[in-house]
Amino acid sequence: MADPPELPGGWLPPQAPTGPRQPQPYQPPTAPPGDQHPQRQPLPVFINERAHQGTNGLAIAAIVCAASSLGLLVLSLGLSFFFSLPLGIAGWICAARSDRELNPGQRKTGQVLCIIAVALSVIAAIVWIVLIAAGFSVEELQRNLEQELERQRQQS
Repeated sequence: MADPPELPGGWLPPQAPTGPRQPQPYQPPTAPPGDQHPQRQPLPVFINERAHQGTNGLAIAAIVCAASSLGLLVLSLGLSFFFSLPLGIAGWICAARSDRELNPGQRKTGQVLCIIAVALSVIAAIVWIVLIAAGFSVEELQRNLEQELERQRQQS
């Protein structure tokens, strides 16, 4: 085989290896003679709680129940208390039964949101029961809101 042409700067182009290559057995690296390494001590294990915490399924279920309960209350002006109250209670039970060690932040968030959802649902239930007992109707509220909306549209 002829010598390959030299490139500018004295570089040679890459060449394919010649002949079959035999795999070499693994040789662990050795320290040079006379080089003494101190005995390696295992590193202390520090538990990074945030890195090792997974998701807590029951705590996430509690957060979802609480968010659903609060969303229903807000969107229905409290009229859906008969749906949102059981949702809040179910979330509260999920938060209470969730794992205390596995991501306690999620558990605490679920508990707080569920307590708020249950409290607001109870307040909405009391308010609506009192209003209905006093003779207030939902249709009247709807009619009043529509009239107020129409009045505001005419003003602007």
